[in-house]
Amino acid sequence: MNALPAGLNRVVAFLVAVAMIAVGAAAIAWELKVTWVRDRIADIDASWFDRAPDAGWWVYVLAGIAVGGIVIGFFLLSVNARPRKIGDVELPGSDNSGTLAVSPGKIAHAVADDLAHHRLVSSTRSKAVDDRKRKLLEITVIADPTTSFDDLLPVVENAQRQIRGALPGSDLRARVLIHLEKSKASAQRVN
Repeated sequence: MNALPAGLNRVVAFLVAVAMIAVGAAAIAWELKVTWVRDRIADIDASWFDRAPDAGWWVYVLAGIAVGGIVIGFFLLSVNARPRKIGDVELPGSDNSGTLAVSPGKIAHAVADDLAHHRLVSSTRSKAVDDRKRKLLEITVIADPTTSFDDLLPVVENAQRQIRGALPGSDLRARVLIHLEKSKASAQRVN
C-alpha cells in the first residue's frame, strides 16, 4: 500500500477509535455513577430528540449525512483500489536529443516468459507495480513441490541479474516469489 492510502486509512481508523473510546468511556462513567458525566447528560434536553424529526431541517441533515458518508466511502474505496501500475522506465542513453524508455510490464512479462521455458518451472505470472513508492517487477514462479529450492534458486538469481543488467542505474527492482505447488496438469483426480 502506498503512503497516501495508508495515511488516510490510519486517520479514519484513528477518528473512529477516538469516537468509540469517548462513547465507551461515557457509558462506563454512567454505570460507575460519575457525577460530572451524569450532570452533563442531565443537561441534555431529552424532548429535543422527540421534536427534531418533526423539524423542517431534519430531512436535509439526514440526506447530507448520507451523501457525505457515501462520498467519503467511495473516496476511500477509490484510493485503496486504484491501480498500482508504474509508468515507463527511462534507460541510460537518454539525452537532450531524445528519451529511451521501456515499459516495466513488458520487461516483467519477458522475464516471466523466459523463466516459464525452464525445465524446473511449471508456470509463471508477472506484473509491474508501485509498492510504497518502490517500482517493482513482481514475478511469480510456480514449480512442482518435488523441485528442490536449491536447484530453483540459481535460475531465479540469473533472471534477477538479467534485469539489473538490462536496467543499469534504474530504481526498478525485481521481486521473485517462488510457489511450490502442484500444477493443474500434474494433479491427478482421486475417485
